[in-house]
Amino acid sequence: MSISNRRLIILFAFLTAWGLVVTARLVQIQMLRNEHYESRAAKQQERTLSLTPMRGSIRDSRGRILAESVTVESIYADPQAVADLHRTAKLLSSVQGLAVSEKELEKRLRGRGEFAWIARQVSSDVASAVRALSLPGIYLLEEHKRSYPKGSLAANVLGYVGVDGEGLAGVEYSFDAFVRGRAGKVTLLRDARRGMYLVGGEGTNAAVDGKHVVLTIDEVIQFLSERALQKVVEEHAAVSGSVIVMDPSDGAILAMASYPTFDPNRFREFGPDAWRNRPVQDQYEPGSTLKIVTAAAGLQEEIVTPSQILDCGPGYIEIANIRIREHDGHQYGLIPFEEVMARSSNVGTIRVAHGLGQERFYQYLRDFGFGERTGIPLPGEASGMLRNPRRWSKLSNAMISIGQEIAVTPLQLTRAAAIVANGGHSVEPRIVERVVDETGDTIYEAPKKGSREVISEKTAAILNEILKSVVTRGTGKSAGLEQYAVAGKTGTAQKPSRGGYHPSHTVASFVGYVPADRPELVILVVVDQPRGGGYGGTVAAPAFREIADGALRYLRVQPSLPERRIVLPPVKLAAFSQSGSEGLPVSSRTAAPAAGLYPVPDLRGLDGRTAVARATAAGYRVRALGSGRVIEQAPAAGTPSNVRNIELKMAPVQESGT
Repeated sequence: MSISNRRLIILFAFLTAWGLVVTARLVQIQMLRNEHYESRAAKQQERTLSLTPMRGSIRDSRGRILAESVTVESIYADPQAVADLHRTAKLLSSVQGLAVSEKELEKRLRGRGEFAWIARQVSSDVASAVRALSLPGIYLLEEHKRSYPKGSLAANVLGYVGVDGEGLAGVEYSFDAFVRGRAGKVTLLRDARRGMYLVGGEGTNAAVDGKHVVLTIDEVIQFLSERALQKVVEEHAAVSGSVIVMDPSDGAILAMASYPTFDPNRFREFGPDAWRNRPVQDQYEPGSTLKIVTAAAGLQEEIVTPSQILDCGPGYIEIANIRIREHDGHQYGLIPFEEVMARSSNVGTIRVAHGLGQERFYQYLRDFGFGERTGIPLPGEASGMLRNPRRWSKLSNAMISIGQEIAVTPLQLTRAAAIVANGGHSVEPRIVERVVDETGDTIYEAPKKGSREVISEKTAAILNEILKSVVTRGTGKSAGLEQYAVAGKTGTAQKPSRGGYHPSHTVASFVGYVPADRPELVILVVVDQPRGGGYGGTVAAPAFREIADGALRYLRVQPSLPERRIVLPPVKLAAFSQSGSEGLPVSSRTAAPAAGLYPVPDLRGLDGRTAVARATAAGYRVRALGSGRVIEQAPAAGTPSNVRNIELKMAPVQESGT
């Protein structure tokens, strides 16, 4: 074999071997390890990002926007495409408003990956400044940012949203599944020249915007409540405060305010104490505002009547060798139950609770909604604290009746007052009315639970008159309005401390409703630890008046008609025997005055609820014919009567609406 042939054979063998190696390598790359190399190529050439959807808005009951999403831009980098790391970091850090240091930028740009965030959701000025720099490897991406155009208004109800669009508190958290929408996908591709391109975000990869939540909150009433709350907390150098405004007919929350508060546009600049939604998360001993429930139970069970005389003694009552005193050392002696409430007598209230007994009183507390969550769709709701009677001490029945040894939330107490205001029926507090889509069609509506009777309409009417007297001549005078009748109750509770109660730390509160005879609003004001241990009547009641006056005028509620107050002559104490061990007259439960002692009250022109309450308070039994306002009565007004019955003829009255 010639040398040339040998060389050809060697060359052919070499080429064959080389071809086999190349073929084997191609088989390995394209067949055996295809997925591995495709993945590496994708990492080098593309990156999939999540496109945040447009988050749905949150609106007040009249459609005014409280939270919305706006379009913003975010800045990102491809570190591999950055030409000059130090120069790029220096120029970016010099952009006013970017708020990222040069050192931090260098750290982010030094990464080995193909993607790094520089800043999320920047202002338009910052985005324009970065775009003008035309830095290699620096790009901008359109995103959505949550905006709260009313600032801190209703912030503790609305909550706030994280940078990735997830609800973190309040309604934003509770209804996140509705308002968040569905994220889309977009792919960042890099070509051979290391240029970046965005593709996708369409069809099945398109973002689906969120739905819109409509609250029961009214923006104007919310503003009035927050303004009054801030004023009273700052004026009395208090720790914090809460306000709730509720429609007693259906439980709709028209305002829910907390102070201190925060701006959800800048929520990270505040702390957990400011984020707290106090009306649903705080629980406290309510003090004398809980006497509303004690009174309702006593009246419903006929333990007491408004004119019944109770022995409040020398200013204290002794139970289990413990003396429970009246506030400020008052000594009321023998007074009718209506005065017990007007003066907020602890001793008189305790005597009513003793007449009820533990089990019966506990059941009324449960029926009024204490000891359990209301179920309002807001995160972190507290349940309060109401122990089972099996765990009560000998003092518990007495202490709970005056608002100690029990913890409530402001929302629970507001609901309890609403039961009296609406004629005795339970209500379920509501903060969200419905959820709607872009066309306005309702896709979710808050369920409305059936109402149940807690106390009778008659009991509610009688208690209504008693609570009106608290404002007209009792501890709640500062809550009174010139054009509207107000019913309510003050509360001044000492705060528990180790081994007892703090001598100067109090919770001052007032809960009431207006107009008293046809309630439109239930309002609770709670002020935690006012300086100097202020009272509910001097601290919280004026704030109630300010909120009620502004809200009623805004809602254009017709002023109450002028009414003549019936002044009853003093009760002849000789008509009663000495009080028994429970402080109730031994001779009679109802303690009605002797026949003919008083003239028949004038009930003409009054609405049925008020007329029944006033006649009952005067010791009469009522027979009502028809409904509406009283047009006739028998016996006639002002005449002495030996008959303990009054017959009322009523007819509906046409009123001008607004």
